[in-house]
Amino acid sequence: MSAANANIKELDQRLAEKWISGIWRIPAGARPAAPKTKVLPHLWKWADVYEGLVQARDQINVERGAAERRTLRLVNPGVKDMEMTSHTMLFAFQMIQPGEVAPPHRHTMSAIRFILRGSGAYTNVDGAKMVMEDGDLILTPQWSWHEHAHEGAEPMIWIDGLDVPFIQSLQVISFEPYPENRMPVRSDTHDPANYGMTRPVTTAENKLAAPLHYRWRDIYPVLKHLAEGEPHPYEGYAMEYVNPLTGGSTLPTLSCWIQLLRPGQRTQSHRHTSTVLYHAFSGNGTTVIDGKPFHWEKGDSFVVPLWHWHEHANLSAAEDAILFSMNDAPVLKPFGLYREEGPGKSQLGL
Repeated sequence: MSAANANIKELDQRLAEKWISGIWRIPAGARPAAPKTKVLPHLWKWADVYEGLVQARDQINVERGAAERRTLRLVNPGVKDMEMTSHTMLFAFQMIQPGEVAPPHRHTMSAIRFILRGSGAYTNVDGAKMVMEDGDLILTPQWSWHEHAHEGAEPMIWIDGLDVPFIQSLQVISFEPYPENRMPVRSDTHDPANYGMTRPVTTAENKLAAPLHYRWRDIYPVLKHLAEGEPHPYEGYAMEYVNPLTGGSTLPTLSCWIQLLRPGQRTQSHRHTSTVLYHAFSGNGTTVIDGKPFHWEKGDSFVVPLWHWHEHANLSAAEDAILFSMNDAPVLKPFGLYREEGPGKSQLGL
């Protein structure tokens, strides 16, 4: 070791004793020229998720003080120690049985529910009862009281999407059980969906001014109408669920999309600094991520990590394919960290 290196090592040791570190200790090449992530492209098959839910149905009781939710998380192999789907977001699948009530609570994580199958269940968010139907999107803003209850006759399954790992990284996770076993339900007159872009003037605080329930019966006709025009080069026919009061993202930390690919349609390749979690709501197709094809069919879910080239293709010659997705772009955009590049060279050798 040279005298100069010995002196630097001695300096480093003296600084370390005082909990100080010189920036020269950062190894050459440790700061990449392009964004990198530990999150890996991955696809989860619906058959595996559903089998797990059925097995849990007979073994996990939904009740306060025990397992309050019968939920399976999608774990990304690249961040398996976190047991999360990406470094900022979580996709999970929840099942509730007829007669069950998932106990009310609130937390600092924001959540979305995208309904997959079943009927007769509802989510109560701060007193607003929202009956679940296939394809509906229901929001649970952070620190809102919420419970799930089932008054129907068949199991109910939906996607839970949350910003858990992001909130965890900020070290601001809080969780609080509701003081009673059940939450009261407000009258339908308090449902913001009844008033469009207006709201009733009341003496009580109106926490539910922004819509929390996006109904599939309203979304699907608009999506089909959009598909009659020119497609987006990278997304096919895509719509973002927005807060109509602000024009902003679905939730402050999460943006939800629904997109349609016509039979045989292929998109161009692009990449961006946001991570996207996808669920195949209908149809089948292929998404190529950094040169690797992921073949999906109805019920499957997959992740496109940040700064990975990707493109989609509908493999059917007769049926539309519909993808629901959730991304973390709202976290990046306020800080000027969102970037997008394209088109890249096509990766689809189909």
